[in-house]
Amino acid sequence: MAGAFTLISKIDDSQIVRALDRRHAKAGRLAPAFKNIGEVVLRSTQDRFGSQTDPDGRPWQKLKASTIASKSLRGHSGKILIGRRYLVDSIRYQASDAGVRIGTNRIYGAIHQFGGKTKPHVIKPKNKKALAWPGGRHPARAVNHPGSDIPARPFLGLSRQDRDRVLEVVSDHLGMKT
Repeated sequence: MAGAFTLISKIDDSQIVRALDRRHAKAGRLAPAFKNIGEVVLRSTQDRFGSQTDPDGRPWQKLKASTIASKSLRGHSGKILIGRRYLVDSIRYQASDAGVRIGTNRIYGAIHQFGGKTKPHVIKPKNKKALAWPGGRHPARAVNHPGSDIPARPFLGLSRQDRDRVLEVVSDHLGMKT
């Protein structure tokens, strides 16, 4: 080819190589980044209980009127899944170099996250000889409960904002500008 030429030049890439080596070494210690990600997701998850929304921002299904009436007799605040705060306060994360896990050890957390039906069961009084309730005809020694349909009220998961914040954490950890 007429006019074609080849340019050969030696480039001093030692600074680039050192920077890549530092990033690689830092990337090998991911537990600090996963701990920060755990904090971001934990805060976001706890906030969902206050806003009563799923990770995509959709409102949780409202409680039935009968459930609201029953809970108000026991001094419940009216907020869904908050009651005595056992579920929201049980949300924890575990971070390591391999990843981060977030969840709850409360057995009923899964049915609230995914929805489902509880098994039929017998309700008996704990501290008295009989059960009584507003509108009930008479006290009863036991009641056969048919089970309840629990709608899904997802509280675990990543919103779009969570994903953006997680990417910021990773970028900060690796020393990359976003």
